[in-house]
Amino acid sequence: MQGSKITITWYGTASVRITAGSSQLLIDPFFPFPDSRIRIADNAFDGCSHILITHGHFDHIGSIREIVRPGTAVYCTKAPYRSLRRKGVPEKNLKQIRAGEVFKIGAFRITAHPGKHIRLNAWDCLRALCSRRVRQNRKGILQKLRKFVSCREKKESLCYQIEAYGKRILMLGSLGIAPDTAYPKGVDLALFPYQGSGQLFEIAAGIYRKLKPKAVLLIHFDDTFPPFSSDVDTSEIQDYLKKRTVVYQLENGGSLEL
Repeated sequence: MQGSKITITWYGTASVRITAGSSQLLIDPFFPFPDSRIRIADNAFDGCSHILITHGHFDHIGSIREIVRPGTAVYCTKAPYRSLRRKGVPEKNLKQIRAGEVFKIGAFRITAHPGKHIRLNAWDCLRALCSRRVRQNRKGILQKLRKFVSCREKKESLCYQIEAYGKRILMLGSLGIAPDTAYPKGVDLALFPYQGSGQLFEIAAGIYRKLKPKAVLLIHFDDTFPPFSSDVDTSEIQDYLKKRTVVYQLENGGSLEL
């Protein structure tokens, strides 16, 4: 079906729906915390029975139990598999995969490449925990912390290469790529999660130089799990990318077509 359109919808955080004809994928669907200014409709993730998980952190798997229906299949590595089982997601809904696997879902051909989570150094974490914003939003902070520490990444981040209708999409699970991995270059669209470090611009620019995608969609720059997230200024990386490729930044719930 060369020439058919693929639709990419970004809801917030790393939550993405990819649609090709009657085939649909959800990636890392996540409902914002109640105290976030960002709102996603309760039924936003309905109608999709295939979910890909890039890694096991709470802001990528914390809403899965609410979203799963009897026929839903959730594809993930061992760490999120175990976290989701503890959270009550039925085993029959979980499909454990490994980096390097290739599989088909409807019109999609999916390759699970090894990924790399952005480095969370101790100083950045301590500074975030001691920030004025955290101090001013102490209500429920321990409960939120428990949610986050209950979900581990375990160095199992994945990047998904998703192919359909002659187009290639690369979904980075975090703003990092694994060494000695042959990632596809020149894909039609790469999704860059833009949060988690004080050196976001340098990291993102370095990844762009290695992969040279035809277009970049910035995601995960929004404040969906306060006080640990923030609204990230993307102007510097946008200015850099616009001189070299096409760059998109959508509103929550916005879509683009390939």
